[in-house]
Amino acid sequence: TKALSAMLLGSLFSTSAFAQEEGTDEADNQIVVYGRALEVIGVAQSGSQGTVGYADFEDVPISRTGELVENVPGVIATQHSGSGKANQYFLRGFNLDHGTDFAGFVDGAPINMRTHGHGQGYLDFNFVIPETLERIDYRKGPYFADVGDFTAAGTVAFTTADALDPFAKVEAGAFGFLRGVAGGSTRVGSGDLLIAAETQFYDGPWVLDEDLERFAGLIKYSTQGHDISFSVQLNAYDSKWNSTDQVPQRAIDNGLIDRFGNIDPDLGGKTTRLGAVVNGTIGSTTYNAFATFYDFRLVSNFTYFLEDPVDGDQFVQVDRRWVLGGSVDHQFDLGAFDLTLGADLRHDAISKVGLFNSVGGVATTPIRTDSVDETGLGLYANGEVTLAPGLRAILGLRYDHISYDVSADLAANSGDGN
Repeated sequence: TKALSAMLLGSLFSTSAFAQEEGTDEADNQIVVYGRALEVIGVAQSGSQGTVGYADFEDVPISRTGELVENVPGVIATQHSGSGKANQYFLRGFNLDHGTDFAGFVDGAPINMRTHGHGQGYLDFNFVIPETLERIDYRKGPYFADVGDFTAAGTVAFTTADALDPFAKVEAGAFGFLRGVAGGSTRVGSGDLLIAAETQFYDGPWVLDEDLERFAGLIKYSTQGHDISFSVQLNAYDSKWNSTDQVPQRAIDNGLIDRFGNIDPDLGGKTTRLGAVVNGTIGSTTYNAFATFYDFRLVSNFTYFLEDPVDGDQFVQVDRRWVLGGSVDHQFDLGAFDLTLGADLRHDAISKVGLFNSVGGVATTPIRTDSVDETGLGLYANGEVTLAPGLRAILGLRYDHISYDVSADLAANSGDGN
């Protein structure tokens, strides 16, 4: 290694000396290394905060969209019950289930689902088209006042690009994997119009074909001016799949099923998502607004015939809602003291969240079915003062108020509060 380093240094020195002797331009012999060059020293509030972007993940192959969060150091995303279901997340060795303590945002819109039919904080990134992402910002730990619910362990925020060079590609692989994606942007007026679409099919290695059918689309228009920026987007996503869930080890040992076999062939799910997002800045003020329609259905069977030896223990979880809200913040430059004041508002109008017994994937008797109106208001302030060169003090304060009104099929489950 030392000899190689010496040779390289000698070569560079000789080239530089030769260029000077011959009178050629030194710039012709310079080696330029391109990097992100994102300055975070003096900007980041924590050592576990950072950004991944640009060329860092564009050439990294992924088998499922949720793996994008693995660009965050210390995060693992796993999958069960089919490719259409939200991932299970692990951060610093802690199991965060489907997002209970791990908050996700895409272009400022919150993705975690409150009071979800499958699990609190359900975080499903499957609607994201990987090729449209520009950067991933992450923050680990509860040290940030501008985010509230679900952020105890960390936060990940995806930002889509405003413009893309036109592209199209088709990917094919084992187990019936087929994916096509295309997109690009063009100038329209004073801004850029970006359009991208993706479709994917996959059977998986299972005896029961997963039969995944996934469709995603994005339309985004953005403009950039002096001290003013604006973007508006529409996104759409639909998927359905069969799932091979956990199976008894003894069923494999005695040859009843293959290692990739199943006990119940009627399991799987379906998700539909339609969203609109507006983002903008005016001077030191940043604002965001979003509206999302969401429809979810998941058929599961954990114990097969333990509780009901005749019809089985299969059940269906459903969730149908609108999510509406937005946020605004303003930064004040007070010399040695920087102050940010902000607020965020979110309303979940859940028309149906429920749990049903089912047979053959068809819901039968309801175990519980509710409609819920849930509203969250957050107010926060974040101050930063420079005490000495290289030394800052940061103080954050946040207030969250969440109110709910539940109408259930059982009177004992109905009520309101905050």
